[in-house]
Amino acid sequence: MNPAPAHLEAKLRFWEFTVGQLAAAFAGILLGVVWAKFLCPFDGMWAALSGTYLAALPVVPVFVASQTEFDLSGLVCGALRWRRLDGRYVPGAGNASAGYLLTRDAPNGDATGNPRAVDFDVETLWGDA
Repeated sequence: MNPAPAHLEAKLRFWEFTVGQLAAAFAGILLGVVWAKFLCPFDGMWAALSGTYLAALPVVPVFVASQTEFDLSGLVCGALRWRRLDGRYVPGAGNASAGYLLTRDAPNGDATGNPRAVDFDVETLWGDA
Protein backbone atom coordinates (compact mmCIF):
# COMPACT_ATOMS: atom_id res chain seq x y z
CA MET A 1 0.00 0.00 0.00
CA ASN A 2 1.34 3.41 -0.92
CA PRO A 3 0.86 6.12 1.72
CA ALA A 4 -1.02 9.21 0.66
CA PRO A 5 0.89 12.48 0.48
CA ALA A 6 0.74 14.59 3.62
CA HIS A 7 -1.29 17.36 2.02
CA LEU A 8 -4.07 14.88 1.19
CA GLU A 9 -4.22 13.45 4.71
CA ALA A 10 -4.71 16.79 6.46
CA LYS A 11 -7.22 18.76 4.41
CA LEU A 12 -8.36 21.16 7.11
CA ARG A 13 -5.04 22.20 8.65
CA PHE A 14 -3.60 25.67 8.79
CA TRP A 15 -0.07 26.11 10.17
CA GLU A 16 -0.23 22.50 11.49
CA PHE A 17 -3.37 23.28 13.52
CA THR A 18 -6.84 21.85 12.92
CA VAL A 19 -9.86 24.10 12.62
CA GLY A 20 -11.01 23.14 16.13
CA GLN A 21 -7.60 23.97 17.59
CA LEU A 22 -7.57 27.34 15.85
CA ALA A 23 -11.08 28.05 17.16
CA ALA A 24 -10.00 27.19 20.73
CA ALA A 25 -6.94 29.42 20.42
CA PHE A 26 -9.04 32.29 19.04
CA ALA A 27 -11.60 31.87 21.83
CA GLY A 28 -8.82 31.91 24.42
CA ILE A 29 -7.26 35.06 23.02
CA LEU A 30 -10.68 36.72 22.81
CA LEU A 31 -11.41 35.73 26.41
CA GLY A 32 -8.07 37.22 27.52
CA VAL A 33 -8.74 40.50 25.75
CA VAL A 34 -12.28 40.77 27.15
CA TRP A 35 -10.96 40.01 30.64
CA ALA A 36 -8.13 42.56 30.42
CA LYS A 37 -10.24 45.31 28.82
CA PHE A 38 -13.60 45.02 30.60
CA LEU A 39 -13.73 42.51 33.47
CA CYS A 40 -10.40 42.74 35.30
CA PRO A 41 -10.59 44.58 38.64
CA PHE A 42 -7.03 45.89 38.12
CA ASP A 43 -5.76 48.47 35.63
CA GLY A 44 -2.69 48.80 33.47
CA MET A 45 0.03 46.19 33.52
CA TRP A 46 -1.80 43.87 35.96
CA ALA A 47 -4.80 43.68 33.64
CA ALA A 48 -2.56 42.91 30.66
CA LEU A 49 -0.65 40.20 32.54
CA SER A 50 -3.77 38.52 33.91
CA GLY A 51 -5.41 38.69 30.47
CA THR A 52 -2.35 37.06 28.92
CA TYR A 53 -2.37 34.22 31.42
CA LEU A 54 -6.11 33.76 31.04
CA ALA A 55 -5.77 33.67 27.24
CA ALA A 56 -3.00 31.05 27.51
CA LEU A 57 -5.18 28.56 29.43
CA PRO A 58 -6.98 27.21 26.33
CA VAL A 59 -4.09 27.95 23.95
CA VAL A 60 -1.41 25.84 25.72
CA PRO A 61 -3.34 22.53 25.46
CA VAL A 62 -4.00 23.28 21.78
CA PHE A 63 -0.29 23.80 21.15
CA VAL A 64 0.70 20.67 23.11
CA ALA A 65 -1.89 18.60 21.25
CA SER A 66 -0.59 19.81 17.90
CA GLN A 67 3.03 18.96 18.75
CA THR A 68 2.51 15.49 20.27
CA GLU A 69 0.73 12.27 19.39
CA PHE A 70 -1.13 12.26 22.70
CA ASP A 71 -4.74 11.09 22.52
CA LEU A 72 -6.53 12.18 25.70
CA SER A 73 -9.86 10.57 24.80
CA GLY A 74 -8.13 7.24 24.08
CA LEU A 75 -6.29 7.42 27.40
CA VAL A 76 -9.46 8.17 29.37
CA CYS A 77 -11.42 5.39 27.62
CA GLY A 78 -8.60 2.92 28.27
CA ALA A 79 -8.42 3.88 31.94
CA LEU A 80 -12.17 3.47 32.37
CA ARG A 81 -12.08 0.13 30.54
CA TRP A 82 -9.25 -1.07 32.80
CA ARG A 83 -11.10 0.13 35.91
CA ARG A 84 -14.12 -2.03 35.03
CA LEU A 85 -12.07 -5.23 34.59
CA ASP A 86 -12.87 -8.08 36.95
CA GLY A 87 -10.02 -9.48 38.97
CA ARG A 88 -7.43 -6.76 38.75
CA TYR A 89 -4.97 -6.94 41.63
CA VAL A 90 -6.74 -9.92 43.19
CA PRO A 91 -4.29 -12.14 45.10
CA GLY A 92 -4.63 -15.87 45.36
CA ALA A 93 -7.21 -18.04 43.70
CA GLY A 94 -10.05 -15.54 43.79
CA ASN A 95 -13.20 -15.15 45.85
CA ALA A 96 -14.13 -18.85 45.86
CA SER A 97 -10.97 -19.83 47.76
CA ALA A 98 -11.53 -21.56 51.09
CA GLY A 99 -7.95 -21.01 52.26
CA TYR A 100 -5.83 -23.65 53.96
CA LEU A 101 -5.04 -24.91 57.43
CA LEU A 102 -1.64 -26.16 58.60
CA THR A 103 -1.70 -29.12 60.98
CA ARG A 104 1.00 -31.39 62.34
CA ASP A 105 0.08 -35.03 61.86
CA ALA A 106 3.22 -36.83 62.88
CA PRO A 107 6.92 -36.25 63.47
CA ASN A 108 9.05 -35.31 60.48
CA GLY A 109 10.64 -38.70 60.11
CA ASP A 110 9.53 -42.24 59.35
CA ALA A 111 10.33 -45.34 61.42
CA THR A 112 13.92 -45.52 60.14
CA GLY A 113 14.66 -41.87 60.98
CA ASN A 114 14.77 -40.70 57.36
CA PRO A 115 13.01 -37.41 56.63
CA ARG A 116 9.60 -37.89 55.12
CA ALA A 117 8.85 -36.55 51.63
CA VAL A 118 6.02 -34.06 51.74
CA ASP A 119 3.54 -33.88 48.91
CA PHE A 120 2.80 -30.25 48.16
CA ASP A 121 -0.30 -29.74 46.06
CA VAL A 122 -1.13 -26.09 45.44
CA GLU A 123 -4.64 -26.83 44.19
CA THR A 124 -5.65 -28.40 47.50
CA LEU A 125 -4.26 -25.43 49.41
CA TRP A 126 -6.08 -22.75 47.43
CA GLY A 127 -9.20 -24.70 46.52
CA ASP A 128 -10.68 -24.81 43.04
CA ALA A 129 -9.48 -21.83 41.05
